[in-house]
Amino acid sequence: MHRCIYRLLAIGLGIGTAFLTCACGESEGGEEDARPLVDHRHTDLARIPSDALEQARAALHIAYQHTSHGSQLITGMDALQGFPAFGDSYAWDDSGAGAGALDLDDRGIPGCEDLSQGDSIDESGVTPWVTATRALLDDPANSHLNVVIWSWCSIDGHDAQRYVDHMEILVSEYPDVQFVFMTGHAQGQGEDLSESSVHTNNQLIREHCGTRARWLFDFADIEAYDPDGGYYWDRGLQDNLDYDGGNWAAEWIAAHPDSELSRLTTGDGVEGYEGCTGCAHSDSPPEANLNCVLKGRAAWYLFARLAGWSE
Repeated sequence: MHRCIYRLLAIGLGIGTAFLTCACGESEGGEEDARPLVDHRHTDLARIPSDALEQARAALHIAYQHTSHGSQLITGMDALQGFPAFGDSYAWDDSGAGAGALDLDDRGIPGCEDLSQGDSIDESGVTPWVTATRALLDDPANSHLNVVIWSWCSIDGHDAQRYVDHMEILVSEYPDVQFVFMTGHAQGQGEDLSESSVHTNNQLIREHCGTRARWLFDFADIEAYDPDGGYYWDRGLQDNLDYDGGNWAAEWIAAHPDSELSRLTTGDGVEGYEGCTGCAHSDSPPEANLNCVLKGRAAWYLFARLAGWSE
């Protein structure tokens, strides 16, 4: 499996953003802390100090546009917000009116459903999601927005080069906004590198973000690894974490029933909390809701980093 190793280049614009270059190779632990990257290694909430969470809730104003697969981040964030032991640490609010809560406008960019449905060129000569983002950010009422995130539905067969090129249009036009790139979910293709396959497109996006030092939420990478580091992407992995030997979420929870991740997923033994349910495309078996829990945790790692925290 090819991964990207990033080397520090400079400290750039934005809120504490580190700019880096990328060279292909095997990933190495300990090098990732300063990268503008969130993947399976960034789902441990214990790594994020409380003041970094507080800063994220205070500083960020996020517009996030997605359809069903992209809702997995929101479902996971809802689970964290509802977990009694966490109090208000992971509070977020769709309207932006919640005191002390992260301002995240869920499905907040009208005019295009998601990256997959917007993979075309409109009458303005750009993708519909670029046009929709421009309309949002050019509205004076949205001058507070400082983070924009778009999600894929299926990335299979789509034009990933056009995606990164058109994201760069937005990056250049709105220098005060942080744009987060994203990979696409598993579809059982493994490491197939045929033209416009899931893996080919995801690798193109990873390489682009590494080379250009762009923020990347590696949706696919979070699915590819269990919390112990077991790798499943090359084993026919599907978007509910089924693989050719079973379901890695069900297996991991069975082996770690008392872990915080298991309790967040199942709710077992947690008074006043029923677990994470309704994870789009990853609700069966029930343990597959771990997919959303991990993505919700990774989302908060992303938010803390976007707001200036670095390990």
